[in-house]
Amino acid sequence: MNNPPKSVSKRKSVLGRGLSTLIPTISEDGEQGDGAGAGEVQLVDINAIDPNPHQPRVDFDDEEIAGLAASIQNQGLLQPVVLRKKGDRYEIISGERRFRAHRHLMMDSIPCIVKTKVSDREMLELALVENIQREELNELEKAAAYQKLIAEFSYTHEELAAQVGKSRAVITNTLRLLNLPDEVQQMVRKSEISTGHARAILTLPTAEKQLEAAHQVLSDKLTVREIEQITQAEKPKKPPKKPVEQLQDPNIAHQLERMQYRFGTSVKLKITGNNKGRVEIEYFSEDDLVRIFDLLLDETVLDDVSLS
Repeated sequence: MNNPPKSVSKRKSVLGRGLSTLIPTISEDGEQGDGAGAGEVQLVDINAIDPNPHQPRVDFDDEEIAGLAASIQNQGLLQPVVLRKKGDRYEIISGERRFRAHRHLMMDSIPCIVKTKVSDREMLELALVENIQREELNELEKAAAYQKLIAEFSYTHEELAAQVGKSRAVITNTLRLLNLPDEVQQMVRKSEISTGHARAILTLPTAEKQLEAAHQVLSDKLTVREIEQITQAEKPKKPPKKPVEQLQDPNIAHQLERMQYRFGTSVKLKITGNNKGRVEIEYFSEDDLVRIFDLLLDETVLDDVSLS
């Protein structure tokens, strides 16, 4: 088995170690553990703390923060906020909800652990993984965080999938939500329409049609299935297929049969001229297309279905 590129291995080690390297463990008797990265808990002026500039979570529920504030007021803070020093101020690495709850209570200070050597990439990675593990990000927040990792830190879809424990198809489909018009994205953020509605709307060819469909979902209270049926009807009709020359060579027919078995779908050879033509592989959804791409780009599969 080939060793992964060094850059991938390095990233995996960062996320693999998780927040445990930055957040010390607290035992039941209140004693701090000696885990890697353990630091002293100290009170920090709440007015000297800034939110994580790489925080993928955009939407914080006010009622949820108020509930957390009431819990902290009654029971105290069970886990300190983790900060990094930034000049004469601090930035949150982990614990923005706890920070907001303290501000809600109008407290002057908050128990924190301060780190000095945390890069921007680690800030984004740790915030992303923490929120995903706790299922606190909506799909658009995930998409924006994925896009930032790709744009700023040169992640591929495959690397992202490995880091956050999702399939490559999930990563690709989530990123596609950023292609929606801003107004439709806001509808998803506010839970006015679901992610399922948004994925169906994405199949429409123009932003105008997508926006129109989103408003129709709201006005008519359409289900995902209903908007899927509408978007299917909006798609342009395919022209009738032209008759093609029948395949005569039994060896090529056998290889096509093997490819159909391998890809789990119809594979056809269309002959267009003298020793010319094209191979067509049928797919039935975007996830199915991503699956076929993955098989096509797998060298072992290519070797297995080669005509040699």
